[in-house]
Amino acid sequence: MNRIVLGGLNGTNPLGFLAALGLLRLLEGKSNLARLGFLSDGSFHPFVEGFDGDLASLVSDNAALAKEKQAWHLEYKKQEKKGVKIVADLKAPPLVFRDFLSSCVERWCTGEAEAVAYAAAFGTNVAVDKTKNKNTKPTAFHFTAANQQFLGTVEAIRALVSHEWVKRSLFDGRTARPGLNLRWDPAAERNWALMANNPNDDGTSVDAPLEWLAFRGLPLFPSFPCGARIITTAVSGGGDDMALTWPLWSVPISLKTARSALQMIWTGASQDRAMRGVFAVCTSEIRRTSQGFGNFSPATVSS
Repeated sequence: MNRIVLGGLNGTNPLGFLAALGLLRLLEGKSNLARLGFLSDGSFHPFVEGFDGDLASLVSDNAALAKEKQAWHLEYKKQEKKGVKIVADLKAPPLVFRDFLSSCVERWCTGEAEAVAYAAAFGTNVAVDKTKNKNTKPTAFHFTAANQQFLGTVEAIRALVSHEWVKRSLFDGRTARPGLNLRWDPAAERNWALMANNPNDDGTSVDAPLEWLAFRGLPLFPSFPCGARIITTAVSGGGDDMALTWPLWSVPISLKTARSALQMIWTGASQDRAMRGVFAVCTSEIRRTSQGFGNFSPATVSS
């Protein structure tokens, strides 16, 4: 079976891993033979099998087709000092988020599964944050804050994706350009304490194709209510002590198998992991700044 190595991605980078999963989801929509694995030669590059088409076209076309507001898009009104503002974020009032969930379920009942897949990943109306408004507590992958809106940022990223950029990102390596990002790449961390200058003066950069693919992989990490809290698949801990843990496997697997693998606990003996085809386990801390932003730390890798 034809194997395509994605030399521009690294599975030990949270963004690279999420992007590989997002690509697998897109491939699954084209062929049930699509498989994903990672090279165990130290490069940690993902590879895909079961698809003989143009990967760059697949990704760029997917981004282009999502130009109109998709079923996963959540907008709501927010009262601010200067008036009412339309917000495209996940921290909606619980009643608004509940209505969003209901509409997604209605779509699911008619055969549209994408909306409910994203809704399950976005959050739950049960858990609320500690702000005075007690807004919905979103997925642990929600790293935006202040005036940066999660879904608004996704749309800004989507609009930048092009065939040429996808090809370079997948096969040549990091190709960041000026723009907003979801802060899923450890290199995007902009904590004042870790930099010599005010990071806001330098602007931000984005590898739009990888960020778009990572967002397309988000439904593989559903969130669940746990009492009054929310827990996100593959994320352990709580508060300011959280971490994402994920496996890297050398045996190419389907989307369904990948989904199951993400729901397992990978802190056991390496011998047990090897029996399952897993050659490495990565852990990345989730760092939160005083401004409310989040970032992944560089991952630690155990074999």
